[in-house]
Formats: sequence, C-alpha cells, structure tokens
Amino acid sequence: MLYELKSNLPGFKTARFRDGLNIAIARRSPTPTAEDGGDRLGKTSFVRLLDFLLGSDVRLGHPLRRTEFAHAEFGLTLDLFGQPRTIGRSVENLAYAQVNGAGMRISKFRAYLGKGLFGLTEGGNEPSFRSLMAYYLRDVTAGGFVSPTETYRKQRAADAQPALAYLFALDVDLVAKVREVGETDKNLRELRRAAKDSIVGMTLGRANDLDAQIRTLQIQRDDLAREITEFHVADRYARHRAQVDELSRRIRDINDRLVLLEGGAKDIEKALSQDEESLPDRDYLRDVFEQVGIVLPDLVTRRFDEVEAFHHSIVANRRRYLEAEHARRLREISQEREDLGGLDRERAELMRLLEAGGAFETYSELQRQISVVDGRLSELMERRAIVDRWGNANRHVQLRSAELALQISSDLHDRRDHIADISRLYASFAYRLYGDRRPAALTIEAKRSGYKFVPTIGGGATKDVQGMALFCFDLCMAVTAKRAGHGPDFLVHDSHLFEHVDARQVAGALDLVADTCRKEGLQYITTIDSDRLADALRERPDLDYQLCAEMTEEREDGSLFGIRY
Repeated sequence: MLYELKSNLPGFKTARFRDGLNIAIARRSPTPTAEDGGDRLGKTSFVRLLDFLLGSDVRLGHPLRRTEFAHAEFGLTLDLFGQPRTIGRSVENLAYAQVNGAGMRISKFRAYLGKGLFGLTEGGNEPSFRSLMAYYLRDVTAGGFVSPTETYRKQRAADAQPALAYLFALDVDLVAKVREVGETDKNLRELRRAAKDSIVGMTLGRANDLDAQIRTLQIQRDDLAREITEFHVADRYARHRAQVDELSRRIRDINDRLVLLEGGAKDIEKALSQDEESLPDRDYLRDVFEQVGIVLPDLVTRRFDEVEAFHHSIVANRRRYLEAEHARRLREISQEREDLGGLDRERAELMRLLEAGGAFETYSELQRQISVVDGRLSELMERRAIVDRWGNANRHVQLRSAELALQISSDLHDRRDHIADISRLYASFAYRLYGDRRPAALTIEAKRSGYKFVPTIGGGATKDVQGMALFCFDLCMAVTAKRAGHGPDFLVHDSHLFEHVDARQVAGALDLVADTCRKEGLQYITTIDSDRLADALRERPDLDYQLCAEMTEEREDGSLFGIRY
C-alpha cells in the first residue's frame, strides 16, 4: 500500500493515500483557454513520478528532465516487507536511490523492490521487476494504453509473456523455453536471409550448387591422381600445347570482337553527344512568299506543323534506338572482357607449366594442383556440412516448437479451474459495466509462441469499450497476482484511460474498483479532471473515494510541482 508522495520543491502538492479508491483531481477553469489540455497541471506527471520512485528511468521527454527540477528530490512511503518504508530519489543522482535513508545503486534498488512487491528471487526464469511494474503504472507516453497485453508500442508477444505469465500465476519456465526456441528460430531466419545476400550467400552457397561443385572437383582430382599414377611427360606437354593454342585462338577472336564492339560503341556515343538534329526551317519559306506578295493559306501552315511534329517523332525514336543499342554493346563488351580475363588466366597457368624445367618440375606441379583441389574440396565439404546443420537445426526448432505448444496446451488443461476463475473474474467486471449487452471473456490460448491472452468485450470495437477492456484486464490481473502472492496491493491508472468513456461508464468503473478494493484489500489510484469527476458523481453520488491530491488552474502554483511550464 502507498501512503505518501512528497518532494522538496516548495510548491509541490503532497499526495496522501489510503486503502480503496484514491483520486488525484485536476480542477480546470470554468472557461477553457487555448492552453488547456495536455499535462499542464501534472496528471500524467503524477503517475510518471510514482513510476520514477519505483525504479523507472528518466528518458528523453520525461518531465524531470526540465532544468527547473535539476535539484529536486522526491520521496514515497509504502509498505515493503510488512512495514512502511520511505524510498527516495533525486534528479541530481539518478544512479542511486535511498530506502529509509540508506543509499543503494539503482540496480540493487530494483532488485529490492522486485522482492518486496512481487516476491522475485532473482533466480530461474522470473521476469524482470520493471517489466512487471509497467503493468501497474502504464506510461501513456510510451503507448501503454494501446493494448491490454502491451505496455509500450509494438511490444513483441515474446517480451510481454514472461510478465503476464507470472502475474496470472502461469508456468514461467514454459514461457522461457518458448522464448528460447523463438530466439533460435529468429537467429536461423537471419542466417538464412544472410545466406541469400550477394556477399555472404556467395561465401556459403546453396546445397545444390555446393554438391555440383564438389562432384566436379572430385572428378578433377581423380583425373589428376590418375595422371600422377600414370605419369608421362611428353603426352602431358603435347596436351598443354594444344590447349594453349586453342586458348590463344579464342583470345584473338575475343579481341577482334572487342575492337568491333568498342568502335561501334564510340560511334554511338558520338552520335548521342551531338545536339538533336536541327529541325527544317520553314520560316524562310514564309518570308519568300511574303516578299513576292503571296499569303500562305492556313491549310499550308497546318501541313508545315504536321511535318515538324513527324520529324520530332523520328528524331526521338532514333535516339531511343541508339541508347538501347549502346547499352547492349556495353553489356557485350563487359561479358567479352570477363571471358577474356578467364581465358588469359587459364593460358598463363598452362604456359607456366610448359615452361617448367623438366619431368620433376612437371610432376611437382601436378602434386601442387592436386593439393589445391584437395583444399578447395575440403572448404566446400565444410560449407556443405554447415548447410546441413542449418537444415537439421531448423527441423529441430520446428519439432521443439510443436512439443512446447503441446506442453502449454496440456498445462492450460491442468490449470483449467484457475483459468476459469480468471475468465470469470474478468467477465464479472465487464458485466458490472455493461450488463448482458456486451458479453465479455478473457481467454488464454496455447500457441507456438506461448500463452496468448485475448481479453474481449462484445459489440463494436470503439475507443470507450477498448479502454474499459484494458481497465477490466488490469483489475483482473492485479487481483489474480495479489491472490497468488505475485503482485503488490495497488494499481495506478492515468486519466487517459477514461478519455473516451462517457460519465456513466466512468462512474461504473470507479464504483467497481472501489468495491473490488474493499473485497480484495487493494488500493487504486487514478488522476481525473474535476468536471469528469463531477459528472461521474452525478451518476454515483455515494461513490466511496478519497481525494489524495489536488491540482488547480486557479493559482499559478496550482500544478503538481507548484510551477507552470
């Protein structure tokens, strides 16, 4: 339970809490101004300040990053380990916190709170303290109210599941195994994508291509080994000479083709570089006829225009043809040069062998070639083994994933009474709000990705219904976690939760949470505008609540921190 929120800031609005429903009210001016809205009075900052004192970071955009709070200190008194304790943090020293005046590093402080509020032992597959706390103090600036099962925008199900499984008293070890398999599968997918990359894929290769290269090299090696066994120098030289002659002929042919291709490409470039051919000048004709006193009829002028347009079309078509022909020749030149380089290297290797000093050198060269082939074969076979291991790993991941899905399904079946209690509790909360008009359910399904939480309230998926679905989900979570000894006895909501909800539903939600707090020994804290609270009280005049803090626009120092910014 929380007792008091305070600060050394002179105008800070100290908040005092009791059990049950606590409301931090923001009294708005009867005549709204252009400055109204946002967080001018500090409603959202109120929640974020509580979160700060419970170990959150001060990231970019956090109100405590303002220079006005550079020397501010804050304190929160709450129950920890069965007795009230006061924790404190200062903006000047964010890496440390205090508990009853004793300092500790923030990492140790979070572990301390995790043990005191959630019963964490820092062992096994438990979720982190901050991932759990995020469901009790949702951050609207991070997208905490977008989905009941997410505490920030686009949160992966794998990241949310450890906390949800723990809070709803499910098997966190199963979730950890699913997450491990998921990470392995993700890594394999990344490796497969990398293998298709133009560089990495070229290095590793594909199974079929590797098999083909291995078979070709094995045949080449067998030929070299046979030549070494049946070594005949003269035959070897004759074969090399014939090969050199053939390669020289092919090189000459390519050079001849390159001369023609390059010459044609230069001619086309020259043609393209010249200005577009000048159009026929028809103005001189008009001048001649005018000098002799003849006026050209409109029909003749139109014919001149048609001829000029036709000429433009011919010039444009010719240019497109030249550009296409130039590109084709450049491609052919590139290919011919690549072929020429390969043939030249092959001929150089044969010439080096022919220039060897005799039989011993030739025999040594054969030995060197077979060593090169052996090294290449070894490399390819190792790469082929890696590809096989990838395939086996992928099959193992798929099998393991299916096994875990079956285990989760079996686990949910074994916990069917517990799951039914959770769903019944959620449905009862929604029924208090909507009656039988909107059937509701919180189902927990077994998926390959782990437990899937599906909170629903029937009818249209309007923003007010979505807000109340999140409200019922959080309240169900807080009750379930407290009963299991997996969560604290308080829950905090920003006023943004009720932003799109009408007065009747706001009144119903506040009455529901006040009643639930009495029955379950919980404490609920929320911020709300004064006009919204007044509308709700007209619907529920007997609402049991306490004003824990009051912010107002009537004074310059009426905001939470006592200053306007």
